[in-house]
Amino acid sequence: MRKLALSLMLVATLFGVERPTFDDYLACYEKNKASMLNYEGLPAFVLDENLLAVVKLPDTKLNSYIKYDPFLNLYLVRTDFSLIKPITDDETTRTRNDWLGIIDAKKEYIGHLKYLAQGLFERDKLDFNTKIGLLNSPCCKVLGISLLNGEFIGNRYLNHFKKYNDVYWGDIGATFTQRGDRYFVSGITFNSNLRLNDEILSIDDKPIESLRALNERILFAENQSTIYLKVLRDNEEINISSVVSPKIYEQPVFTTKKAIVKKQISNSLGITLDNNLNVIGISNKNLGFKLKDKILRVNNVIVNTKADFNKQIQQSGVLNILIQRYIKDENKNGGFQFFITINKGK
Repeated sequence: MRKLALSLMLVATLFGVERPTFDDYLACYEKNKASMLNYEGLPAFVLDENLLAVVKLPDTKLNSYIKYDPFLNLYLVRTDFSLIKPITDDETTRTRNDWLGIIDAKKEYIGHLKYLAQGLFERDKLDFNTKIGLLNSPCCKVLGISLLNGEFIGNRYLNHFKKYNDVYWGDIGATFTQRGDRYFVSGITFNSNLRLNDEILSIDDKPIESLRALNERILFAENQSTIYLKVLRDNEEINISSVVSPKIYEQPVFTTKKAIVKKQISNSLGITLDNNLNVIGISNKNLGFKLKDKILRVNNVIVNTKADFNKQIQQSGVLNILIQRYIKDENKNGGFQFFITINKGK
């Protein structure tokens, strides 16, 4: 008993706020249950008066929807009947001290925020067992859609998701990483004014608060809007403007070890090409190449063979490599062409 009392005191010291009870969240369930539906057999949650977010489950597909977002694994559905929209709140203001809960009529799901995702390819996390449902604050404001395995999709993503009829997330052709309290370009995914290892000093004249804030400033930007960055490159501060374009969705590509033959890697970029100039192996993933990319041009010169490609990439300076990448999701498929820019220096 003494150990239990000490444990409870420690919890109280750590979190400082009295733990809500199951009855507290049962009251939230009664208040917000009308905002949860079963739509064609799938869990659905009200976003607006006539908009639903429907969670896609394995081996299921809706018959009618506005869009399917593969990044969030959500359908956007417009109804011909009115829905009851819950009161929502900003999940980014929550800390590890705040209690959160998933509303349920029979079982308790209560705990804390673990961390917020740093980008689109990661999920926000909770520190307790979860189910697919509505994540609530103790005062019954909805913070997002909870998923399995302690994951949830926060309102900042849901608000962007419901804003467009097509799948759209902003991209400027670069990925970023954090080193200590500094932020750097870690990869170039298509033609970009940025370069590998550029240090990002500010975005739109505002200092970088976190890697999450940097990524989401770009993700949530309007299509074809301009983002202004100040970067440190070769010990010189320069100003760069980047036009935001839609992020391309890629299906995972799996290959066997037999598909990669080391002796085929015969170029300075460390990529394996077959005789049709398709990428079948990558030793440097930071350059932005993906398996099955097809090389078309280097600095506007058409390349037809591996020898042509190797000759063109021997030059110093900037290489603009035009590739074709096959994209497939539930809404579209086909080959898309774009540039990968590599600065080889002098």
